[in-house]
Amino acid sequence: MKKWIVLFAVLIGVGAVAQQTNVLLIIADDLGIDSLAAFAEDPPASLPPTPTIDNIQSNGITFTRFYSYSTCSPTRSAILTGRYAYRTGVYSPNDNDLMANEFTLPDALIESGVISNRMAQIGKWHLGNNPDSPNIIGGWPHFSGGLGGGVPDYYNWSKTVNGVSGVTTNYATTDNVDDAADWIDAQGTNSWFCWLAFNAPHTPLHRPPDNLHSYTTSRLSPRSRYEAMVEAMDTEIARLLTHVDLAETTVIFMGDNGTPGNVLQPPFPDGHDKGSIYEGGIRVPLLMYGAAVSNGLENTVYDGHLHSVDLYATILELFGVDIDAVVPVELEYDSSSFAAVLRGEAYVREHLIMVNNLFNGATERSIMEDDYKLIDFGNSTQELYNVTLDLPETNNLLAGPLSPTELTAYESLTNKLETYFNTPRLASAYMDGDGKFNVEIGWFDNEGFTLYRSDNLASNDWSIVAGQEFEDNGEPALILRDPTPPTTNAFYRCLLYTSDAA
Repeated sequence: MKKWIVLFAVLIGVGAVAQQTNVLLIIADDLGIDSLAAFAEDPPASLPPTPTIDNIQSNGITFTRFYSYSTCSPTRSAILTGRYAYRTGVYSPNDNDLMANEFTLPDALIESGVISNRMAQIGKWHLGNNPDSPNIIGGWPHFSGGLGGGVPDYYNWSKTVNGVSGVTTNYATTDNVDDAADWIDAQGTNSWFCWLAFNAPHTPLHRPPDNLHSYTTSRLSPRSRYEAMVEAMDTEIARLLTHVDLAETTVIFMGDNGTPGNVLQPPFPDGHDKGSIYEGGIRVPLLMYGAAVSNGLENTVYDGHLHSVDLYATILELFGVDIDAVVPVELEYDSSSFAAVLRGEAYVREHLIMVNNLFNGATERSIMEDDYKLIDFGNSTQELYNVTLDLPETNNLLAGPLSPTELTAYESLTNKLETYFNTPRLASAYMDGDGKFNVEIGWFDNEGFTLYRSDNLASNDWSIVAGQEFEDNGEPALILRDPTPPTTNAFYRCLLYTSDAA
């Protein structure tokens, strides 16, 4: 049976800098800025004791405008691939299968050779349900944790270790730290990268072991159980850090999306929680401290826009990896390293923060620049906010006349959002009645495509299709044709060179 596989490719380039020894990335699940003392400023807020996270803040840099996706899988995919969700197709917890052809962060580090196979992901995966998907798809040499979006019971859950699954009754947060500590200890003096993704404080809101938290009431409310889980995580992070040499390790702590609605609190109103594209759903904690944070930057704040997708390039830079030397030219990346901030150097993100979310069947998009944020709900409804003055997003500026400054911001954001989504997407690939192979691309405002063909994908030997035909039907599609396709299997790709490509 004939098969045709179509790939898109765009040439890119990024710089590279100095090496860092170890990186520990810690991800909390469902922890928004309303639920952590390092970020919450609303007086009525109820906050769990988090002395370990508070210490990270006081000895490192607090990033006050760090954005993720509004649910967990897209955020994890963005960190792992350096690409926005509309490129990877990982839009939501339901659309969570990472494609095997993504060039992941472990792939890049292995290709660079700087830390060989000394990389581990511990805890929550949620980018594919096959037991070996963290190793095969994610590229992790070592994985230990849960495959799905959450554990059904923190004291009884399915644990997978490098493709082999079984059941454990260890409290999940403690088990994750046990595994991470053991793995870090086993690395000795070698450089390493550990991605520790807790399930906590994601549902179910199960009371942690009493020695890990200070909530003594026998029957706790949902909010109190949530806070106890955060405190228990903080306690276990403290234990983990006793296994880490901070003189040689950079620690990154973050949340993957906003706080769930049943435990959300001020300043965010109802409906501005996890799963929404409002600030309460996508603005999350980010703290960094340790070896890469220069002296004098302890207990400082950075308030520029950043996105979870930027951790890909940042972590590579911390390891001294030259991105141009390792990443394939076939994929377009959205990641921008902000490692300069850790050195106290000037940094401005070169491209805008953009979040898109597939929720309840609708595609929602958001784009931000300076103080302003535009939300496009995909149903001819838009909202505009000044999130510097209006963090809860209760004053939709489009509901009234816009000032000249607001109008300028709105026009700029609208134009840039349209530009971002003017990207090629494969609509279909098929043989027509004339025996020609057709590649149909969802309409794209650029005719600079070339169709390439290869008989062997592993060889990376691509040739321009001889006599290829190009048909621009306007919306809805562009069509590229191979007039004389082979009778055996073939692979195709559509290559679009950017203006800065060689």
